[in-house]
Amino acid sequence: MFDPWQLLAGSKEEIEAAVQVAGEYGSYVMAHSYRKEAIMTALEAGVMSIEHGFSFDCEIAEVMNEKGAYITTNLTAFDPGLLSIPAIANVPASLAKAKSASATFAGYVDNMKECPVKRGFQTDCVGTVDACNIQIAYEKHLNNDFFGPLTSLQTLTSVGGEIVAMSGDFMNPYPDGKLGVIEEGAYADILIIDGNPLEDFSVMGTGDKWFDAEPRPDSPETIRIIMKDGVIYKNTLN
Repeated sequence: MFDPWQLLAGSKEEIEAAVQVAGEYGSYVMAHSYRKEAIMTALEAGVMSIEHGFSFDCEIAEVMNEKGAYITTNLTAFDPGLLSIPAIANVPASLAKAKSASATFAGYVDNMKECPVKRGFQTDCVGTVDACNIQIAYEKHLNNDFFGPLTSLQTLTSVGGEIVAMSGDFMNPYPDGKLGVIEEGAYADILIIDGNPLEDFSVMGTGDKWFDAEPRPDSPETIRIIMKDGVIYKNTLN
């Protein structure tokens, strides 16, 4: 939290070594990267998933698409009220860091729209379980607000499944079927939603507030069935 976002913490050679070891497991490396230089170094070293990646631009997109890489970005970082959050506003060092970062990363959303890449949904959050429940709902809201319902659904489902599947035969906890799809032979991880998220994305359990939001239920009423590995954990259809 207190490291400078400008930090380049690993050389290309160090990252390449990690990629080599991961490759021996048939797996991949993800990198926590903010600066453009850090992102490009990671991609050139063979990293397949960029976490945060706030300096994303069309040059990065070209490299990512060439290498088949992914990105997951916490969109709450682009919340208009970010600088007023107590954890940031009340800590001078954090506030200075946030102001500097916000100015540098301002082009992310427009760049992602202009030069899209495969982007997964992220669940990075601050605070307790209840606070995270609120933040993730707000993250879903921002996803739709910035990029629309179809892209948002893809980040929540198929793209996330592709990222998990990259963990490889040795490390993948789901080795017996496909992830992120509904078809014969795939894992039966299914949500049944009351409504059409392409017309009203709020049925996915979004929330339009963050730190000043009321506590949320464990599972939105509009999510009527939750199935994991073929086992139903919630069923309100009856």
